[in-house]
Amino acid sequence: MKFNFQSNKIATVFPFAILLIFLRIDLILLNTLPTGGDMGAHIVPTKFFVEELFYNFKISGWSNDWFAGYPAYYFYFPLPPSIVAILNLILPFNISFKIMVLISLVLLVISIEKLINFKIGTLSYIGFAGGLLYLLTESFTIFGGNLASSLAGQYSFTYSLAFANLSIYYIRNNLIKYSVIKASLLLGLSLLSHIIPFLIYVPIFIIYFLSSKSINLEKIIGLLIFLFLTLRFSISLFLNLEFTTNMTYSPYTKIKDLIKPDILPFAIAILSYGIFTAGRKLKNMFLSTEMYLIFISTLLFFYGPEGALWNGRLVPFFNLGLIILFFKIFEEKMDLLIDRIKQKYLIILFYLICSSFLIFNYVQKWQDRYAITVYFIAFIILLSFIITIYKPKYGLGITLIALVLSSVNFLPHWLNWNFTGYDQKDDWSDITNLYSGLNQLEPGRIMWEPNSDLNKYGTPMVLMTIPMFTNHESVEGLYFDSSITTPFHFVTVSGVAESPSNPVGGLSYINGDFDRGVRYMKELGVDYFISYTDSITDKAIMSDELENLFQSPPFTVFKIYSDKVQVVDAEVVNFSQPELVERISNSIFKQEKTDSFFSLAMKEFKLDNKKRIIEGIDAEESQVQNRLPNKKSEINNLRISNNKITFETEHPNELHIVKVSYFPNWTIENGSGPYRLSPSFMGVIPYSNEVSMTFENTSLEKSLNIISLIIFLLTAYLLVFRIKKYAE
Repeated sequence: MKFNFQSNKIATVFPFAILLIFLRIDLILLNTLPTGGDMGAHIVPTKFFVEELFYNFKISGWSNDWFAGYPAYYFYFPLPPSIVAILNLILPFNISFKIMVLISLVLLVISIEKLINFKIGTLSYIGFAGGLLYLLTESFTIFGGNLASSLAGQYSFTYSLAFANLSIYYIRNNLIKYSVIKASLLLGLSLLSHIIPFLIYVPIFIIYFLSSKSINLEKIIGLLIFLFLTLRFSISLFLNLEFTTNMTYSPYTKIKDLIKPDILPFAIAILSYGIFTAGRKLKNMFLSTEMYLIFISTLLFFYGPEGALWNGRLVPFFNLGLIILFFKIFEEKMDLLIDRIKQKYLIILFYLICSSFLIFNYVQKWQDRYAITVYFIAFIILLSFIITIYKPKYGLGITLIALVLSSVNFLPHWLNWNFTGYDQKDDWSDITNLYSGLNQLEPGRIMWEPNSDLNKYGTPMVLMTIPMFTNHESVEGLYFDSSITTPFHFVTVSGVAESPSNPVGGLSYINGDFDRGVRYMKELGVDYFISYTDSITDKAIMSDELENLFQSPPFTVFKIYSDKVQVVDAEVVNFSQPELVERISNSIFKQEKTDSFFSLAMKEFKLDNKKRIIEGIDAEESQVQNRLPNKKSEINNLRISNNKITFETEHPNELHIVKVSYFPNWTIENGSGPYRLSPSFMGVIPYSNEVSMTFENTSLEKSLNIISLIIFLLTAYLLVFRIKKYAE
């Protein structure tokens, strides 16, 4: 019995060793700053969260690093950066970040194995192979969940999916002590990681929760734990949705967009199995999690309303449902088959031959670039066959793991690219030289020319790291939907870039109109412009509005003379704010509304703001408009930080535009406002020459903090006293 126990422990080590080596644990422990896709930009807000928020006992705040300031971690999720912050207590930031990503990947494989295996205290090699197969899917790279998406920056989605899977495992497993409490905790962690997996899983979770045979007290404690974790974040997110940018991605419409080529064989196999068994087996699984995932993802993919949920995001759930269902059926049938085979050494030999062939192909494919990694993996796979002497079933799982690894086409390259880091890139000195030059300039807001060729530095988004390495701000940032200035930025940069990305759908861009782009940069309060291509550099040199400061090949840096605070001298048009429900609905669903604040503001932006749209001002205050036509603003001693804005004005009691993104948490001392003022900034009416604005928690957020604390204390009381008493 002791030997079997030890052999089971050893059996657990092998697949995880293979996974960690494949994921390049050697590079993860290297003190380099990760890059690659969005991940190379995620480091900026993560660093901000660690240093400015977490260590000050906050989960959200304001950052001026990107756009024209944006609400940090109101719309993006605090759990992954919290893990980095905890690890950063003992490890360097670079390693902490990479370990955080690694944990999400390993956790996802574990969670899928649990849903396939569903047995307490055992590891299914077949289930592990199913989890590995899902992780190493290469047919999509940005939808979320798989390794490719995680390396592209979607690790928050991976965390959320893993926690959601584990919540289902625990809520359905009544043999586990306090299963409902643990499941509720994990569901809360899912929401704190990403909202989409949470929304997909919560209906089936509620069904399992209500039908659970756990005592009501456990259910109450589970509900309280969930509320404690999520109440403050989720309500604040929901009520502020109107201050996000809907990216309006075009939905997919074809079956081939949902059923990718690598998942098609599993779909055919399951369909054939259902036909062969007259659907009896699949009918019995109708209320299972995997059937629910297949059904809900298909339904929403083709019939879901257009809006904030891009239907491409549903592909990971469809894939996961099929993989879990297939591997459940496969493991059940193979168990029956293996039990009937008497020649166990013959079948072990068969598995060994198959695995050797597959792993030989894997080594041949990758040994030229990653020899040490692939040789280690090959050695561990062959060594793991020792376990099959005592349990032949492991041999099938090992063979499946070898099969999955041998099918990989580009992921080893992505892993190497991301985890070797920025400073290992051949041309990284171009960026360090540029940043060195920028640090000689007065701090300011920088717009830069985007270009896919920037990927040679680690990611096309490399210059989003300007705030991390310099004393400047980057207008373009990663969290597109977190700032309402995002659309105005991308319209502007489309005019001053040779190859703009134009990512926000539904906008009328100004491609190639450099002069308009420069005017818009001045309107957005931009201080510096960095060109990259020769054509844009030539246009910038010819512009009367730009001053050539220095060259740092291949970049050229220009100065723009613009104001961040001005007295409004244009006609002001008051916009009547819709009801809250309508505003939130417009943020979630794609609705064409010609009278929205955004559409009117964008129209005036294109007309050089001859009129200003203002929202939230009362009738008496709105009379301040048009008192200073064509008079130069006199603003002095302007200071903008992450929680405070101060300046001096010669024009009290007049409407000023503060070119920082509007958000309702900003308040002004001795004045009225801030109001939402087109294009997307703050309008204030100071009552004195000295103006001070502060970013702080709203009354609702303060109340939610208190409620969360009360829930925590009540939960602790019930856990410590009531559960203990019930157990006695």
